[in-house]
Amino acid sequence: MAAKPERAPRIVFLPDRPVDREGDLFSRLVGELGLKGFEIDGDPATADFVAYVGRERASADLGRRVKTGLVEGNLYVLPSTAPEERRHFYEGQWRSFAARVLGKDLAVRDEYKGMAPEEIKAALDAKRFPFAVCVANVEYDFNLGTIIRNANAFLAKEVVIYGRRKMDLRGAMGAHVYENVVHVRDAEDLAAHARDRGYKLVCFEEAPDAVPLAEFEWPPDPLMIFGQEGPGIPAEVRALAAATVFIPLFGSMRSINVGVAAGIAMNDWHTRAVAARRSRRG
Repeated sequence: MAAKPERAPRIVFLPDRPVDREGDLFSRLVGELGLKGFEIDGDPATADFVAYVGRERASADLGRRVKTGLVEGNLYVLPSTAPEERRHFYEGQWRSFAARVLGKDLAVRDEYKGMAPEEIKAALDAKRFPFAVCVANVEYDFNLGTIIRNANAFLAKEVVIYGRRKMDLRGAMGAHVYENVVHVRDAEDLAAHARDRGYKLVCFEEAPDAVPLAEFEWPPDPLMIFGQEGPGIPAEVRALAAATVFIPLFGSMRSINVGVAAGIAMNDWHTRAVAARRSRRG
């Protein structure tokens, strides 16, 4: 006897306004994300997942101001799809909601689709490259999320967060779930962690003793350290470094986004590693 197909999760959307029920962006999202079996303005008590669309109704119903994202359990607040709200619109929260409803991450590459997050992470852990990334006192969550996403793309061994613990990881687009994220409190903690892992610290900073990236020879097991644009890397962290490197700029701006800089550095490591492997073979 054939097994009965599993019941699709029942979703109830509670929108703020008509455009959040039937507008162009709402219709596109529910279609692209494969959200079926939903009801608008239905009974939340009988739903598997409840999602407010917009914050006004959610704040009124919950009796407090709310942020978009997961509120508790299977209750979400999603960004409004109204045209006047689109400068604040963040599609990643809709994708995170759909991933939770469907039980799979929609943002992963084809080879990982249908796998549980812990299975994906285990697969990545088995083939990570011998370098890591440290983010020192980066103030803006978008930059932090971007660096974590870069670390996933280039398969870093881990991401070390220096200083701060509380953060908004929306910019990571879910990549943090698949990464090894470690927190260190201060320079002493960072030094101990680097010794335990065998890392050589490489700071990315414009400084008199810094070497251009193109001329730099990567040490084994580097821990690439990036700081906030402006203040840069704390002096106590720079004092631990085996080398300081800078990325030459040729335009009029004094700096580039730290998330971009981290991506350039990780790509350079990979380019050198590939070249070294080819040289050994040939």
